[in-house]
Amino acid sequence: MKVTIDREGCIECGSCVTTCAEVFELQDGEKASVVEKYRTGDPSQGEIGDELVSCAREAADACPVVVISVE
Repeated sequence: MKVTIDREGCIECGSCVTTCAEVFELQDGEKASVVEKYRTGDPSQGEIGDELVSCAREAADACPVVVISVE
């Protein structure tokens, strides 16, 4: 399953990390990104297994600026 973050729109609130730290991370002074283990090159894109889809979708739903997509 593909995960994408529109990092330009990210407000660094941390809700994605609080909801699904297995997939998302937030470094000091940077926008949210996909954890390195699941990245597909760019920090804003990743590929996750079926076992993490529910978690990632919860994080997408929790994002106040709706910048996370799980497809």
